[in-house]
Amino acid sequence: MIELRRRHRYRWPAIALASLLALGAGAVAWEAAARPARALLLADTNRDGQVTAADAAGRGEWTPGRGAIVVPNLDDDLQACPSLAPDGERLSDDALAACSDGADEVVNGAADLLDMAPLRIGPKRGLGAGATATVAVDGPAGDAARLFVQGGDGDYSMLGPDDPITADRLRDGVDLVLEATGFAETDAGFIDVALSVRDGRTVETDRVRIRIAPLLLAHDLAPIDRLIVSDNGTAVEDAERHGYDPAASPPPVHEGEAAFREDLVAGLESAGLEGRLTMYPTGDDRWMRDQFITGYASMPGPGGDPHTLTVVLRSAVVDPEGSTPEFPLRDAGRPAFTLLQGPDTAVVQTYSPERVGQDEYNALWGSFSSTGNVIVAPPHAAGDGARPAGRVLYGSDGGEAAPDPAFVDFLAAQADQDPLAIDTSWLGVGHIDEFLSFTAADNDRGWAAVVADPALGARLLEALVDDGLGGQGLVQGAAPDGADLTVAQALEAPEIVEGNRIAAEGIDAALAVLARELGLGEDEIVRVPALFTELVIEGYPRQDIVANHMPAIVNGVETGTGAFLAIQPHGPLDAAGRDVYAAAAEAAFADAGSRIAWVEAWDYGHAVGTVGGEIHCLTNSIRDQTGTAPWWRN
Repeated sequence: MIELRRRHRYRWPAIALASLLALGAGAVAWEAAARPARALLLADTNRDGQVTAADAAGRGEWTPGRGAIVVPNLDDDLQACPSLAPDGERLSDDALAACSDGADEVVNGAADLLDMAPLRIGPKRGLGAGATATVAVDGPAGDAARLFVQGGDGDYSMLGPDDPITADRLRDGVDLVLEATGFAETDAGFIDVALSVRDGRTVETDRVRIRIAPLLLAHDLAPIDRLIVSDNGTAVEDAERHGYDPAASPPPVHEGEAAFREDLVAGLESAGLEGRLTMYPTGDDRWMRDQFITGYASMPGPGGDPHTLTVVLRSAVVDPEGSTPEFPLRDAGRPAFTLLQGPDTAVVQTYSPERVGQDEYNALWGSFSSTGNVIVAPPHAAGDGARPAGRVLYGSDGGEAAPDPAFVDFLAAQADQDPLAIDTSWLGVGHIDEFLSFTAADNDRGWAAVVADPALGARLLEALVDDGLGGQGLVQGAAPDGADLTVAQALEAPEIVEGNRIAAEGIDAALAVLARELGLGEDEIVRVPALFTELVIEGYPRQDIVANHMPAIVNGVETGTGAFLAIQPHGPLDAAGRDVYAAAAEAAFADAGSRIAWVEAWDYGHAVGTVGGEIHCLTNSIRDQTGTAPWWRN
């Protein structure tokens, strides 16, 4: 059996305990009570980060305005989770994901205690010597919770549903904490904690309801804390066996990779985000966005300030080349556990085991499960489509062109971001980020949708032809396949004409959904030029699909501090020698009150494979949530 945790008991210092529970005046009030009190169990119902008598009202229910909260204790505060099994072999994907602070039955230090919800049994006067109490967890999510009780020596020990608390302890009041061991798996992520006090033939009960904090996926208006790119020169297994230092990773190994990194650093610095680029070992799988998506969970902490857990949700892509029950998922997702999980950072995964071994199915449809196919519309607090925590968007046609259902169900169970499907079955890769993203904007929303516009892309080419500049190469400053294609020829090429038509229909349909669901108006859209090509692959069962022919400006990353990182489009030039695609995109962003920081990624991203990818595909990010309004106050 694999030992996943260093197991020990923790003694909570009296001063720190006072800070966490802040029982102060409430405790004095209880102490002063002269008459026998009925059984009373309290949690932080009013969400001020402490347990006092003020939490008594409404404690048995949970409403948007009142009710206790607990984050799932899935981080690794002591950094004790192993990278390998005791015999030196690689842990299976499921074993790797099984280790966290919530996997054991002890309190792992002061930081661990902060991830739990404090409770208190109020002092109970007038009890007989043989009186006892029990406390149990139940409710819709009761299986994902356990209780710990503080002893007279300050230690916390696990409390089972039948473990008695004696009368001498009940007379002075008893402190407990509740630990949640996982996120909600249905839309009823509630834990009920029930107190029963038996004194002779008299039985008194009380109950509190606590909600497991939802996993909220991060939106792009939050500032980047870390921008993550692939270390293609380090194998995943090698990093697991020997450890990994992002600062000591090997140099770039692919053409264009060095220029890509340099421009990212420059773009981040221009946005005031120096030193934010970090490496991640992928074993030469450069598509960082497809390995995981990041978010957070939070609860009221000491002083009422949010206590926030960063959460990394691994992609549910089952490897289409020889997946096994031990190693079902894309290998480059594993370093999320060994590299990113730690104090106040959790990593979780969910997938459908029945997809393991279905190589042909996964090769055709598995890409829809990539986390590049999930984005978040930023918060919109008022009016049509109000979503105070933002809204999850993902690509799906509701049939086979859809993400893993277990993954979607997990997101839906979090309840607050109400995942919305957008049809992306017309895209070769199928990812929503190929035509849609978001940027900060000077409007009532505070943001705008960045949308690929194939009609605009064609009009810019037509204007060049009208100006007598149609004979120049469509691509400037790069060496693509088919370099002999001119601007004029591109306007007549059947694969581009048809690709633009298919894309325009798909994008218009998506915008209609966003208008209906989010209240998105035309004045809240930043349209950037795009050019699509139809993919006709002999023997391939998916037809009427397209890819970005020119670099997808839309496939960029909002820094959250004043710049949108986008790929250099290498478009044709006007009479003044300006890239018409770059100039049009810069003007559109400027009109919205934003700006672009250009990143060179033709060789490293766009020109790779059949369809390539751009800045969003090649990066991932962990966002700083310190300025984010607590979800429970929305």
